[in-house]
Amino acid sequence: MTMRLYQRPKPVFQYLILVFFLGLSPILLKAQNTLKGRVLEYGTKAPIPYASIFLTNTTLGVTADEEGKFSLKIPDGSFDVIVRMLGYESVNFSINTNELPASGYQVQLNTMDQELEEIELEVERDPIWYRNLEYFKWYFIGSSKNGREVVIENEKKLLLDRDTNPNILQVSAKEPILLDNPNLGYKVEFLLVDFQYNFKEETILYKGYPLFIPYKDLGKSKQKKIAKNRAEAYNGSLQHFIHSLYLGISQDEGFVVRRLKKIPNPEKPTKTEMDEARLIFKTSTSLEVKDSIQTHFLSKAHLSDKIEILDQNELDPEKLLDRHENGRVFILFEDQIHITYLNETLPREYVGASAGRDKKSPQISRLRITDPKVEIFFSGSFDDPLGIMVEEYMAWERVGDLMPWDYVPIRGK
Repeated sequence: MTMRLYQRPKPVFQYLILVFFLGLSPILLKAQNTLKGRVLEYGTKAPIPYASIFLTNTTLGVTADEEGKFSLKIPDGSFDVIVRMLGYESVNFSINTNELPASGYQVQLNTMDQELEEIELEVERDPIWYRNLEYFKWYFIGSSKNGREVVIENEKKLLLDRDTNPNILQVSAKEPILLDNPNLGYKVEFLLVDFQYNFKEETILYKGYPLFIPYKDLGKSKQKKIAKNRAEAYNGSLQHFIHSLYLGISQDEGFVVRRLKKIPNPEKPTKTEMDEARLIFKTSTSLEVKDSIQTHFLSKAHLSDKIEILDQNELDPEKLLDRHENGRVFILFEDQIHITYLNETLPREYVGASAGRDKKSPQISRLRITDPKVEIFFSGSFDDPLGIMVEEYMAWERVGDLMPWDYVPIRGK
């Protein structure tokens, strides 16, 4: 699935499109679906044996057989699939497990043009390049405990461009970025399509395709530590919230949901009042009257038309949902949602970035539905990548805290 993420670092604000989960402990997957098909060469229709097929944002993948056929059990959800083979151009396409064709997919790969390999020269980077690299790490990987430990193993493959537009840092790569996340125990091959950081507007946009590869052959103590770190990264995340909504257990999981309403700003004069004030200001010869009009009306023209108020009554999470008889679940909600996660407090790193916050404060996030009908799945994913926008804590956690979709903790059932 293409990830498009848009955020304002000050305050932290983002469209968080994908969250990925992986676990060392046994996982419970609602995997009643089969992704199947055949990989063929475009034009000749000859089978391509041993091509790799995998779901992005997961650890799930399979290799085609000698006839190019493949079959993979996958959980409910909306995913991007990538098919690749040496000597051929990769193909990606989106699927929804509610709409998988019974006959499977026929994937045709184009042969790659055989060009002379480019000779790479080791070019010495200047201080500006390294400064831009730090910007990229900060806003792409994040500043959390986990994010600070992530290593980009091939960082010199990154193409950092701030010459085209001095106000925008653009980052791309011709090959997957190799990320090593020791705290969460996985390596990530992240095919970064584009990254842009706007210094003037303080906004970020990036999109790409990650594949998660878990660490292997770990000792028991290391497994235990990584499992703990993964659980902490999962708890309170957007993935966790959506998953618990789907199961109807969000309150039991520690989420408190309230409604954020927008009402007319009582401090801002109405349009009629502003028009009358401008007319009086224009026609009056009294400085006292003009000063009064300026203070009580004209100076308030810049105020927002509406303000947000938080309903102190806890909202029944089921009122956010539309459950169908066939088991499909949709979020239908117009107002913004205020989410408090009670089972964890704000980490030290977040408090350090947010002066004045109590270290014992719970994790608070905001969520807004931008699509009138977003389907959610057991895995915690959702079908419209631009359908949910989050702010505050959920937006602060970035790639360094993300795990594959196929991690869901076992419930005591």
